[in-house]
Amino acid sequence: MSNFLKHIIAVIIITIASAYLLESVYTYAFTTGFSRNKTQYVVQLKDTHIDYVFLGSSRVENHIDCELVTQLTGKSCINLGLQGSKTNDSAALLQILKDNNVTYDQVLFQLDYAVNFDSYAPAFISSIAPYQNTKMISKDLKNQLEMPSIHLPFVRYAANDKMIGLREVVLQLIQKPSKVNFTNGFLGIDRIGTAMKGTLPQTVTTTNRGVQIMKEVAPTSLLFYTAPYCKSASNRDVFMKELQKIYPEVISYIDLFDSTESYFADCGHLNREGATAFTKQLTADLLLHQSKN
Repeated sequence: MSNFLKHIIAVIIITIASAYLLESVYTYAFTTGFSRNKTQYVVQLKDTHIDYVFLGSSRVENHIDCELVTQLTGKSCINLGLQGSKTNDSAALLQILKDNNVTYDQVLFQLDYAVNFDSYAPAFISSIAPYQNTKMISKDLKNQLEMPSIHLPFVRYAANDKMIGLREVVLQLIQKPSKVNFTNGFLGIDRIGTAMKGTLPQTVTTTNRGVQIMKEVAPTSLLFYTAPYCKSASNRDVFMKELQKIYPEVISYIDLFDSTESYFADCGHLNREGATAFTKQLTADLLLHQSKN
């Protein structure tokens, strides 16, 4: 019996030691200064100024070409749109910029049906998990993220293995670059959609924690806009009417390309040609026009 207990104790000790070792190796890989996703890039971006910051989901990442914005305005720009993002994700990125002393002139947030979801996207939780036991993000943000598993060694990596598992650790260590240029952040789609369909909700929730946090962090420099949807999207007009009731400040481009369906990759996303046209229009309306006033 004593030998059995000794064996069990040895297994437990080895398991705990292995967990701490893996925790150290994985955390080192994600905190070396090399970025393979936008969350990493923002966490490690410090003490700088960016004139225009775009936040939101794939409807930002695929729509706003910051290189073109810079060409048109002569000012710096970064696209921090995240695939599948929710409002809380964007609020967290904005909070990290503030904590890291990254200043900006204007924050432009793409407001759409994501306001109906008051949570963090699983992909965002995975991307920020490596920093939860470090000093690279603030205590306030850690509390907002509400991840009790961070206190256990290696658990957050095991729970998010798909995005921050062994394969990603190896890619971090060999510094394999991402397909996205983070200084721009734009990822164009090279296809034209056919038989496009989509559905938007008929109602919009009256409050959203992510939106509220963004308003608190950037009270005088935050602009809301809604990017185009295809004209065949069900409930499109009803949704936009409801959205503007709750957020009257939102600038709608939802029907901008109703006569140019070739600009769409699918009902909710523009292709590269559409993104160029939209970036030019938005820049003229909200950035160049504003700078003249």
